[in-house]
Amino acid sequence: MTEDLPNLSGKTALVTGSSRGLGRATALRLARAGADVVVTYRKQSEAAEDVAAEIRSAGRRAFVYRLDMGNVESIDQLFGAVRNEPGGIDLLILNAASTAFKPLMEAKPHHLEKTYAISTIGFLRAVQNAVPLMEARGGGTILGISGADTRTIIPAHGILAGAKAAMETMIRYLACEIGDRGITVLGVNPGTIMSDSMRTMLGDQLFASSVRFEERTHPLRTAASPEAAAAPVVLLCSPEARWLHGSIVDTDGGSVFAMCGRWMDEGTRALLKEGKADPDQAGPSATLD
Repeated sequence: MTEDLPNLSGKTALVTGSSRGLGRATALRLARAGADVVVTYRKQSEAAEDVAAEIRSAGRRAFVYRLDMGNVESIDQLFGAVRNEPGGIDLLILNAASTAFKPLMEAKPHHLEKTYAISTIGFLRAVQNAVPLMEARGGGTILGISGADTRTIIPAHGILAGAKAAMETMIRYLACEIGDRGITVLGVNPGTIMSDSMRTMLGDQLFASSVRFEERTHPLRTAASPEAAAAPVVLLCSPEARWLHGSIVDTDGGSVFAMCGRWMDEGTRALLKEGKADPDQAGPSATLD
């Protein structure tokens, strides 16, 4: 089956944090849609070069630069380099994020400083650098990646949720400030992605259990992979997304809205299995396979 991809031929995209996870999947999908791609990394240079090799094998140009989104000088240096090679950008996908996963009552000032440096200060600095480059090429698209923790509570995600919520608000303000420059600004909230970073955070056993839970209960009856989550990101890079300008688009397949019911169904299943619930009174779960 042929992939249903927008036509991004002649475009150059810059994806932050594109050596792994959603960033990697987005960079590769952009290349398959016809775009040249600037791949950035902070630590994993070999992984970034591997992504670039795959992009080139798809017939597109790839450029690899180190970037620390928590450092304004690093951001300025990157965009200075991009002015020379590849000569500008049309698409900017701000995906990189980092945080300390701690309850807010245990958070230290430096935990907030690092998180907000990337997702708010770094985000805005990258936009400020990108806008003149895009204007010189007749416009473009800036897309910020948010997260499910801005929609519902995820334990120990309060720091990151606050930073991402601030980013979402900046996206809406930027949409009002620069929309007349031919630049589309929007955000994507992809929900929970079962990526390698999630495996590292949860450990192999809990990760496998989480995947099984998603496959049983997600409205689409699947666990979101980075590749699946990248599809709507690239779709929103198309000029046809212009009237989504200023929006934060939920691309989670209904996952977050359904979460309360999903947990209730799982609880009912457990009670039925233990013989502690009446199947005639157990609700929807009693009828599920």
